[in-house]
Amino acid sequence: MIGKTISHYRILEKLGEGGMGVVYKARDTHLDRFVAIKILPPERVADPDRKRRFVQEAKAASSLNHPHIVTIYDIDEPDGVHFIAMEYVQGKTLDQLIPRHGMRLNEALKVSVQMADALAAAHAVGIVHRDLKPANVMVSDSGIVKILDFGLAKLAERADGSDPDAKTVRAGSDSQTEEGTILGTVSYMSPEQAEGKKIDARSDIFSFGSVLYEMTTGQRAFQGDSKMSTLAAILNKDPKPVKELSEAIPYDLEKIVTRCLRKAPERRWQTMGDLKVALEELKEESDSGKLASVAVPKRTRRWGVLAVGLITLFVAAGLGIWFSRPTSSPPSRPPMVAVPFTSYPGMEGQPTFSPDGNQVAFSWDGEKQDNSDIYVKLIGSGTQLRLTTAPQADSSPAWSPDGRSIAFLREGSGGKALVYLVSPLGPPERKVGEIAGGGSLTWTADSKSLVVTDRNSKSEPLGLFLLSVESGEKRRLTSPEQGMVGDRDPTLSSDGHILAFVRDANLGVGDLYSLALSEDFQPIGKPKRLSFENRVTDKPVWTSDSRELVFSSGILLSPNLFRIAANGSGKPQRLAGVGEDGSEAAISPRAQRMVYRRYLLDTNIWRHDVPDRNGKTSPPRQLVSSTRIDMDAALSLDGRELFLLQIALGVMRSGSATAMVRMRYN
Repeated sequence: MIGKTISHYRILEKLGEGGMGVVYKARDTHLDRFVAIKILPPERVADPDRKRRFVQEAKAASSLNHPHIVTIYDIDEPDGVHFIAMEYVQGKTLDQLIPRHGMRLNEALKVSVQMADALAAAHAVGIVHRDLKPANVMVSDSGIVKILDFGLAKLAERADGSDPDAKTVRAGSDSQTEEGTILGTVSYMSPEQAEGKKIDARSDIFSFGSVLYEMTTGQRAFQGDSKMSTLAAILNKDPKPVKELSEAIPYDLEKIVTRCLRKAPERRWQTMGDLKVALEELKEESDSGKLASVAVPKRTRRWGVLAVGLITLFVAAGLGIWFSRPTSSPPSRPPMVAVPFTSYPGMEGQPTFSPDGNQVAFSWDGEKQDNSDIYVKLIGSGTQLRLTTAPQADSSPAWSPDGRSIAFLREGSGGKALVYLVSPLGPPERKVGEIAGGGSLTWTADSKSLVVTDRNSKSEPLGLFLLSVESGEKRRLTSPEQGMVGDRDPTLSSDGHILAFVRDANLGVGDLYSLALSEDFQPIGKPKRLSFENRVTDKPVWTSDSRELVFSSGILLSPNLFRIAANGSGKPQRLAGVGEDGSEAAISPRAQRMVYRRYLLDTNIWRHDVPDRNGKTSPPRQLVSSTRIDMDAALSLDGRELFLLQIALGVMRSGSATAMVRMRYN
C-alpha cells in the first residue's frame, strides 16, 4: 500500500495494525496535510453487517468535536477499498509511555484529566467508548491527549492475533447497551461487560480506572494467565491496593482509583464529569506543591476520631471521620476535632451526603438571603453548584443511594409540600408527589421509593408513608394515636429494615421511635419508643454501623447533638466535641464522615449620638462586643456606668444562662 494513492490520500508509511485493519500515515493532496488512514481488510468488508457497522461507528465518532478526541475527516470506499481518514497525531500511544513502575504523579494527572474531559463529552451525547485502554489513547509530543476508536471494538467478532487481549462476542444486535453482548478488551473490561449485561457510561468509568491504575503503578489492575482467568479476576477479585505498589501515590488518588474499580456500577463514580472535577482538584494541589503522599495510618485500635465542622456564621456545616466501632462495649471516646466546611452568609442547613461521601447537598437562602434553594458542594472545593432556582422555597434534600437523584421538598400552596427529584448535576427537575407534612426525607436502599410525612385528612395525625418515585403511589407505614401531632423526620438503617423517626405528642416536642420493616417495606409489629425525654427532638440519623442514632435536641436557637443506642437501651448522651448549637447531622457510612449544622446568634451594644441642632451626627460605633447576646443596655444617671443583659445560649442542656453585667463607661 505504501506509495499508493487512495482517493486523494497518498500512503506514506505504516503506523500500526489491529484487529480492525491497518493504519497508515498519508498526505491529503487536496489540503496538503498529514492524516491517518485506517483501511478495513477485504475479508472483513465481505461481511455486510461489519460493513454497515463500520459506517455507523465512523459517523458516531465524527459527531464528537472535542480537542481530546481524534477528529474523523472522511469515510469512503473507492475501488472497493474501505477506509476512514482521521486526524494524524505526532506522538505515542499511552501504552508506549507508561514506564515499568508507573508514570510520575503530575504526568499521570495531566493525562487522566484530559481523558476524563473527552469521555465526559462523549457520554454527554450518548456515546460509550467500550474499549478504553492505553493503546487507544494517543499522547502528542506536546502532551496533548487524543482518544481513539470510539465504539470500534464492537466490530470484531473474535480475537485477533495482533492484540492478545482483544476479545469481542457479538450477539446479533447493534444496540450499544444490549444485554448479551460482550465488547471490549479483556484486561480493561468492566464486570458488566464481561458478563454481557446491559452497560452504560459507568462501564467506561471502570475501564478508565483500570487505565489510571496502570498509569500510576505500571501494572495492570487485572491480569491472568489466560483470558478466562483475567475475566474471573475482574468479576471476583479486587486489584492490589495502589499503595502496595507505589508508596508515592497520594491517598486521595488511591481513593479515586478504588472507586472507579468497584464491581457494582452504582458504587462507582456516577458521571465522568464528577470524576474529572476530582482529578482536576488533585492536579491543582499537585501543581501548587500542596499535594503530598500521605500514608494511611495503621489503626492500633478500632475506635478512631470523629471530627466535625464548625463555622462562626449563622449556619455551619462540617465533616469528619467516624471509624468503625468495636464489637465489644465501647471504650471512652476521644474528643472530636472541628474543621470548617461552609462559611456563607445567611441560612444553610439540612445537609445530605452523596453515596461516596465526597459531596454534600444542602439548602441555602443564597447570598441575598432571599430564597432557599438546593446546592451541592464537593468536599475540598471552594465553590458550590446551585441545583434549583424556583421562586418557591426548596428544602430537605436527600441524595439517593444510587447517586443519580436528589429528592427535595418545594413549598406548595395551602400548607402542602411538593416532592421533587433533580440530578446532582442540575436540571431538569421532576415532580413525584405532594405531601401534607414537611420535615426530612429518606430513601429506600433500592432508590425506588422515599419515606415521607403525610396524612389522608386534616383531622388525623401526621404519619409516615412510602412514596414510589416512579408511580407516585403512597402507602401508609405508621399510624399515631388520635390527638398526637404525628410522625416526622424518618431515617432508614443501612439494610433498610429499621425505620427510625420522631413522634410528636405535642407541637415540636417528641421522642424517638423505631419500626421494623419487611423486605417489601411492610411494618412488622408496632413502633418501639427509644427515648423518653419529652422535649424538642429533631432529625435522627443512623451511625455507620447502624448501632446508634444521632439526633438534635434542645431549644430552637440552641440545640445540641446527642447519641442513643438504636435498640433503646440507655439514655441519650451528649455527642462530645462538636461544640454548642449542633443540629441536623448527616453521616456517610462509606466515607466515614459526618456533617452537621450550627446556628450562631450574636448581638452587641452600639452607641449612636443624638443629632445636633443642624441634624448632624457621627456614625454609630460599637460600644460592647462579646461572643454572647448583649441586649437591654441602660446608662446610670451619672452616665458613667452601663448595665446590660447578657445571654449565653446552649451553655446548659436545659436551656440558656443569663446574667446582668455592670460596666464602667467612660
